[in-house]
Amino acid sequence: MKKANEYVHQKPLGPGSPQALQRARGEAQAVEIRRLSKPFWASVIISAVSLLAFVSFLSFTLDRNSIRSSERIFTAMLGDRFEYLADITLEYGYWNDAIENVVEDLNMSWVRETFVDYMQDELQIEGLHVIDGLGQPKLHVVEGLVKDSDMAARYGSSVNVLIANARKTEKDEAPEPATGLVGSLSSLYLASAVLMTGYDADSDKSTDHVLVFARPVNADIMQDMSKKYGLPHLKLSKEPPAFWQAGFQVETADGNTIGHFVWNPVLAGFRILPVLTVGVLAVFFCMFLAARLFFKRAGETVRELEEAKLEAETTRELLVNQARSDALTGLGNRRLLDERLAQLQEQRPLPDGHALLYTDLDRFKEINDSYGHETGDRVLQHVAVALGDMVNADDTVVRLGGDEFVIVFGRAKRERVLSAGRMIVEQLSRPVQLDGASYSFGASVGIAFSHNPSELLRQADVALYSAKRRGRAQVAVYSADLLDFRHVPIQPAAQPS
Repeated sequence: MKKANEYVHQKPLGPGSPQALQRARGEAQAVEIRRLSKPFWASVIISAVSLLAFVSFLSFTLDRNSIRSSERIFTAMLGDRFEYLADITLEYGYWNDAIENVVEDLNMSWVRETFVDYMQDELQIEGLHVIDGLGQPKLHVVEGLVKDSDMAARYGSSVNVLIANARKTEKDEAPEPATGLVGSLSSLYLASAVLMTGYDADSDKSTDHVLVFARPVNADIMQDMSKKYGLPHLKLSKEPPAFWQAGFQVETADGNTIGHFVWNPVLAGFRILPVLTVGVLAVFFCMFLAARLFFKRAGETVRELEEAKLEAETTRELLVNQARSDALTGLGNRRLLDERLAQLQEQRPLPDGHALLYTDLDRFKEINDSYGHETGDRVLQHVAVALGDMVNADDTVVRLGGDEFVIVFGRAKRERVLSAGRMIVEQLSRPVQLDGASYSFGASVGIAFSHNPSELLRQADVALYSAKRRGRAQVAVYSADLLDFRHVPIQPAAQPS
C-alpha cells in the first residue's frame, strides 16, 4: 500500500497534472500579453516616426517660406534701387542745363560743380559717362575724378545694350531710362542710361548723347544692404545658392547670367528643430506633453513669421515712399507730382478748376556760382520749408529739380491760390540769413487753373515763362493770350532792394 500511495502522489507531476496545466496557462498568457503589446509599441513607434516626419516637413516648409520671403524682400529692394537710379539719371539727363553744358559745349567748370563734387559723396554714383551720337565717349567722371576710362573693360559689353536701349526713345519725346546690371562678379554695377533731352514751353528736344550713371555693388554696399534688409552674409557667388540659402540670379543687361547674390536667411524651421526633436522623443514618455510643447513652439514660430512679414511690408512701404521724395529737400518729386495729377482726374473741380502753382528761383545760379553748391543746397532747403509752411494739409509741394518747385492745391479757391503766389514772391525776395551770412535771390510764379489736370503743368510753365519775361519777381496767371507774348523782348529783371 505504501508504494501504491507513493505512486498516487507522484502522478500529478506528469504531463496531465494540474500544476503543469497551470504553468502552461501562465506561459500562454505571457505570450498573449507579449503578442498584444507588439501592436501597441508599433503604434507608438509609428506615431513617433509620423510626428518626426511631420516636424521635419513643417521645418522644411517654414524654412522654404523664410527663404522665399527673404528673396521677395531682396527683389523689391533691388527693384527700388533700380528705380531710384533711373530717377536720378532722368533728372540729370532731362535737364536744359545739362544739354547746354555737356552736349552743346563741354563746360568742365560746370561738370566739376555738378557731377564731380556731388555725385560720388551724395548719390554714390561712382561712374558717370556721356556718349555722343557716334558712340564715342565725350566725358568720363570715375570715382570723383574727370579722367579717361575704358567702359568696355570696366562694365563689359552689357553697357552697350543699355546705351542702345536708351537710344530707342522716340525723337523729341520724354526719355525713358534703361537700367540693368553691368560688369562682372568682381566688379558689378547698377547702371542706368538715358537719352539726353532738353525741353521748352512747347516740346521736348532730343539730342544724340546718352548719359550713363553707374553705382557699384561692392562689399561695403552689400554689407550695408545685409544689415538694413536682414540678409545675413550677403555675397556674390558663381555657384547657385545651397539648399539652406536664399539667392537671386545676377543677369546683366545683355541677358547673360554671371552668378548669383547669395545669403543665409534666418531659418525659423532650423531654429526650432532641436526643440521639436526633443518633443518627439518625449512622446515615448508622454505624447500629450510633447504635442502641447509642439503647438506652443509652432504658435511662437507663426508669430515670428507674421512679425517678419509685417517688417518686410513696412520696409517696402518705406522704399516706395523714398522713391516719391526728393532726397535733398524731403519734398515730393516728379513721380509724386504725376500721381497727384492723376488723382485730380477723379476729383470734381471747383468752378475755377483745379489749381497748380509753378515757381522758379531768380538769381539762384548766382548763389551757386558765387558761394558754392553746398550753399545752394541750403537755400533750396530753406525754400522747401518756406513753401511747406504756406500750404494746407491737402496741398502737395514738389521739387521738380534744380530750383523749380510746384504746388498742387487740393480744393483751393482762386483767391487763396493767387494770395499764395504773391506771398511766395514777397517772402522769397527777402534776404536769407544762413550761418551769419545773408543771401538774396527771388522767385517768379506761374499759376494755372484748369478743369483738365493734365494741362496744369504745361499752362503754369507758360505763365512762369511770361512772369520771367516781365522782369521776374512777378506772378502770372495762365490765359490763352500769354501764348502771344513769346516773342516780346524780355524786360530787365527787377534789382533786389
